[in-house]
Amino acid sequence: MLSFSKKYHEAIKAGNITMSFRDWKTLNVQKNKIYKSCNLGLLKVIDVSFRKLADISLNEIKKSGFRSFHDFRDSFEESARRTVDFKTESAVKIEFEYLGDEIENKKRLMGKVTPMELFEIKQNLLSLDGQGGCLWVVKTLQALEEKGPLRIEDLEKTLKMTPDTVKMNMRKLRGLSLITSSSKRGYSITPLSLKILGILRKK
Repeated sequence: MLSFSKKYHEAIKAGNITMSFRDWKTLNVQKNKIYKSCNLGLLKVIDVSFRKLADISLNEIKKSGFRSFHDFRDSFEESARRTVDFKTESAVKIEFEYLGDEIENKKRLMGKVTPMELFEIKQNLLSLDGQGGCLWVVKTLQALEEKGPLRIEDLEKTLKMTPDTVKMNMRKLRGLSLITSSSKRGYSITPLSLKILGILRKK
């Protein structure tokens, strides 16, 4: 459903392209959903909305992988396979982040795990912080649920931790598929972490 020309794949994987405009009449993708893009990998939709083509900024065009409005216009009309009125028409604006290329990773991120896998994740979290238990995990996931996406500096203030501690903790949570990260937007919660958060809150 979200396909891209091969020439854009490396820029998407590097986080240099994080936006796309489509000649759609409806919102064919949903916010916070993860999609498999053919020959590219997994993309998480951060936001999706209608946008007047005349209102698209140069910054948005650059985030879409183009240097100028002229380049964007040519590509958009080529994809639409028709003549487009850029003064009056609208497009669907999609903001996204690249997650990787593993389908198993998608299942895990979306919370499609067995009861045993949930138990193992919970046990891993309990052992992460020694005597501190899962307090920092709950605080982190709660902050991301309520205010996310958040950058490192935002998490430092919210959690009252040093930058190195926050980075170390984020690596641990990402390794368990409980968060995703983007150089442009920061850290976001996943459906799997919402399941885990529900379990930890009952402790």
